[in-house]
Amino acid sequence: MNKYKPSERKVDLYDIGDGLTLVNIVTKNEAGKTKAVHTYIGYEGDGFVCVAHSEGLDQPGVIYSYSSHVRMLNANLPYLLDCFWSNVKQ
Repeated sequence: MNKYKPSERKVDLYDIGDGLTLVNIVTKNEAGKTKAVHTYIGYEGDGFVCVAHSEGLDQPGVIYSYSSHVRMLNANLPYLLDCFWSNVKQ
């Protein structure tokens, strides 16, 4: 199991209604540049489902903005919720 320093990993939580939480886990490289974002949706205490992930964001030539990423997730929230409901254990 890898242990991350606080400067290498950040977790953002967003309330998306109906008791659901969207979680972004942002992993950074040694230089502090974002290298990956994994997005989960779920109920606290009941588990989460991975609905999106972006990797290689620190590679040369990649133009990336976390705020744009969050806006894209918000714009695609109905699709992400479909992914969640399709994969949640019922």
